[in-house]
Amino acid sequence: MTARLGARLELGWTHRHRAALAALVGLWGALLAAGWARRPIGADVPVADPGAIQAVRERIDPNTASAASLRRLRLIGPVRAEAIVRYRRAARTPRRRAFEVLEDLANVPGLGPGTLRRIERDVALASSRPGATAPAP
Repeated sequence: MTARLGARLELGWTHRHRAALAALVGLWGALLAAGWARRPIGADVPVADPGAIQAVRERIDPNTASAASLRRLRLIGPVRAEAIVRYRRAARTPRRRAFEVLEDLANVPGLGPGTLRRIERDVALASSRPGATAPAP
């Protein structure tokens, strides 16, 4: 059994079968093209939720935040949050806040320099805000 060049493969399909298959493939292609044409430009680009962006930008003041609020900081779990609240109650005086600068948080047991580096962008202190100055002792 040898094959000749230019020979057609016959599957037993008639001209009518081939025409029906071509029509179905053409219709399928037209439907796909119409679906793509109706898609708005940039529809496949995810859009961030504005509320989620605001939550990320929120900064927490350890001088006033509750233990539950402090837990939203990275690496601060329930034990560290309670330690911050306990230290704040013990170290605060009527004329001085417990945490004037970020480094004051290092006095809390369980908070070291590595933790402070990771949470510094999320902590709001009066002296760390632009244009603010620390109150005199």
